Amino acid sequence: MTFLPLAEDGDIGIYPDSTPALIQELRAAGLAVDTWHPATECDFVSSRGLVTDTLLQIGVGIGSSAGWYALQSLLRRRGGQLSVRAILDDGAQRRRVEVTGEAADVVEALERLDPFASERP
Repeated sequence: MTFLPLAEDGDIGIYPDSTPALIQELRAAGLAVDTWHPATECDFVSSRGLVTDTLLQIGVGIGSSAGWYALQSLLRRRGGQLSVRAILDDGAQRRRVEVTGEAADVVEALERLDPFASERP
């Protein structure tokens, strides 16, 4: 799973300040997780305006069902407003998913959008 920046400032990727903790949590669950930019080229910001003060923003690139389900598991343990932007790439097709709302509603929407449902036993 790859976390995507909110924006770029030259060669520097601008990421929400929650990104390092989310990466650590997903790595603890056994996933290979990193940012799109090398660590030395990342800037983690606590706010980019009034909206993001109360909104957990996550931008990720997901190439496996393990990453997709780990993200849902992580979000189930959160509350409040979430904004998830995910790029799903299975090697043959690339899709973008954006969901914003209360944590429970976001997880429910991600479950309905499940691009890996056909892989489940």
